[in-house]
Amino acid sequence: METEANLTQETESVEVEAQVEEASQAEETVVAEPQTEPTEPEVTEPEAAAAEPQPEVAESADGVVVATEDVAPARSRMELARLAKESLIARAKEIADSTDWRKTSDEQRTLMEEWRKIGYAGKEINDKLWADFREARQAFFSRREEQVVGIKRQIIDEAKQLTENVGNWATTSSKLDDLMARWKKAGNSGSDSDKALWDEFNTIRREFRNRRKADLDKRRATAQANAQAKSEIVAEAKAIAESAEYTREHSDRMRQLDKDYKAIGFAGKPANDTLWEEFSAAKNAYWTGNNAHLDERRRQRAERLQEVMDRKEDQIEHLKTQNETLTARLGSTLNPEKLEQIKRWIAQNEERVDDLEDDIGDIRRKI
Repeated sequence: METEANLTQETESVEVEAQVEEASQAEETVVAEPQTEPTEPEVTEPEAAAAEPQPEVAESADGVVVATEDVAPARSRMELARLAKESLIARAKEIADSTDWRKTSDEQRTLMEEWRKIGYAGKEINDKLWADFREARQAFFSRREEQVVGIKRQIIDEAKQLTENVGNWATTSSKLDDLMARWKKAGNSGSDSDKALWDEFNTIRREFRNRRKADLDKRRATAQANAQAKSEIVAEAKAIAESAEYTREHSDRMRQLDKDYKAIGFAGKPANDTLWEEFSAAKNAYWTGNNAHLDERRRQRAERLQEVMDRKEDQIEHLKTQNETLTARLGSTLNPEKLEQIKRWIAQNEERVDDLEDDIGDIRRKI
C-alpha cells in the first residue's frame, strides 16, 4: 500500500526544529561571557605593613620558602623574606613555559598569595625582587593570553563559516554548541580583548538563532497552509467515496485528487500522518467499491453475452435441422424449379450458419 513517505521527501521535521528552538531559548538570555577563570592578579607590589610585625618564613617540604611563625635565630626578618621571595620567583620562572593553563594559573595565584604573606625584604632588593616575580608571572600570563585569544579567534572564524550557508538547522545548532563548549574550555585570557571576542562570538550565535527561528516560523505557517489544503482534498475524497456512485467522472476526480494531494508539501506532525491515513482510507474505500462495481458489471455483461451466444447456437441447430430436411426433399422432388429453390434455401442456411458461428467466436473472445 502507498505510504506518505513514498510521496514526499521531507528534509527536516518542523516539530524537531521547534523542540530544538524552544530548548535554546533559555540560553539566549546570556548577555556576558561565562567566567571560567578569574583574570590575572594585580601587577603592583603589595605594600608591606611596616608598623605590623612581619610573619617569619621557612622552607617547605617542596622547596618553596613560605611564611612560618617559628623564628630562625640565625637570620634576620628581611633576609628570610628575600630568600622566600627568591624561592617564589624561581618557581614562577620554572612554570612560566607550562601549557597546562588551568593548573598553572591556579599555581600562579597560589604563588601570589604566598608573596603577599612575606614581609619586606629591604630597600635595596625588594623592588627588584618584585620586578623579577612580576616578569616571571607575566611571561606565563602573556603566553596564556596569546593562546586563549588565538583559540577564541579560531572559534569565531569557524562559527562564521558554519553559519554562512546553513543546510540543516539542527546539525548547525549542535556544532555551535560544540564551539561554545570549546570556548568555555579555553578559559579567560585576562586581557581587555576578551569582552570584544565574546561579543563577536555571541553575536554570531544570536544571529543564527534569529535566522533559525524565522525559518521555523515560516515553515510552520507553510505546514499549516498545507494541512488546510490537504484537509479540503480529504473531505472531497470522503464525499465521493461515501456517495457509492462509481462513474467515470468520479474515478477521474479521485485520480486528480491523488495527484493534487501528493503535490502538497509537509503538513506538520501529527497532522500530516493523520491526514494521509484519512485520505488513504477514502481512496481505498472508493476504489474497492469501484472494483466491485466493475466486477459486477463484467459479470452481468458476461451473462448477457452468454445468453446471446446460446440463442445463436440454437439458431445454428435449427438451420442445420432445416438443411437436413431440405436435403432429404432433393431426392423426391422432380420439378426442376423446385429443386433449384431447395438448393438456394440450403445454401442460404449454410451461409447463415457460418455468420452465426463467426458471431459466436467474436463473443467468446469478448468474455
